[in-house]
Amino acid sequence: MPMAIIESFWPDVTNYVPAFVLVAINLVVIFAVARILIVVVRHSILTLTRLRSKNVDQAKQKRMETANSIIISISKYVIYFLAIAVAIGELGLTSAMNSMLAAAGVGGLVLSIGAQSLVKDMATGVFMLFEDQVEVGDYVTIGDVSGTVSGIALRTITVKGYRGELHMIPNGDIGTITNYSRADYLAVVDVNIAYEADISEASRLLMEIGAEYAAQSDGKAWDPSVPGVIELGDSGVKLRLVVNVKPLEHWAAERELSRRIKERFEREGVEIPYNKVVVMHNVNGREGAC
Repeated sequence: MPMAIIESFWPDVTNYVPAFVLVAINLVVIFAVARILIVVVRHSILTLTRLRSKNVDQAKQKRMETANSIIISISKYVIYFLAIAVAIGELGLTSAMNSMLAAAGVGGLVLSIGAQSLVKDMATGVFMLFEDQVEVGDYVTIGDVSGTVSGIALRTITVKGYRGELHMIPNGDIGTITNYSRADYLAVVDVNIAYEADISEASRLLMEIGAEYAAQSDGKAWDPSVPGVIELGDSGVKLRLVVNVKPLEHWAAERELSRRIKERFEREGVEIPYNKVVVMHNVNGREGAC
């Protein structure tokens, strides 16, 4: 096809340009057009999604982003497959390919074995999507990789780690997926108080801190509770504050609750014990620690 277009403008092109150069031009044009089509399809899908997602909730927006990722992936496979088919036709290898496929024999068996991994990846991806195990934007752990799902394709899933690194995991290698974004969480903060402290008073303060945080969280936290004494340690009594929070809000909640507990306990005179080093001097001027 590209060669026919060139000859329509320059009928004597074959008299001036070597055949292998024309073949190379054909291939470059075919795959350049394929690449342009992929970019156009991707841009069109993302633009349409942005227009449709202005007034939708976060859950529906995540589903749309997941669908976009899958459609773009399928489009790439289809466009590149068609480009390869056109390239084979332009090179005049169609009949030769048919003969090779018909007489593949052992070679076909080898290719089928080599393709098992690809088929496994794609089959696992299809089942994972139909079972709605994961969506773009979910925070997951797959094997020893943890992060946010940034892309889902037929063959791979892309997970963005905490520091921004991207992990491309073949779907066929996925065993257990731990999805942290599908259910509410518990923010849990343990705090030690001195044995001399009033446990009832400390528990009351923890409940007040949890209730104040929930009231100021814009619906991200609710239902605080203090189960009571968790442990009698060597240097103090361990109490626990538990607050229900939205998915992935537990880290921020635990940090903020820990800060509030320390500041409130300091104001109320509730001692939080910690290891102390006492330096002792003897008459000879030597120092010792205990």
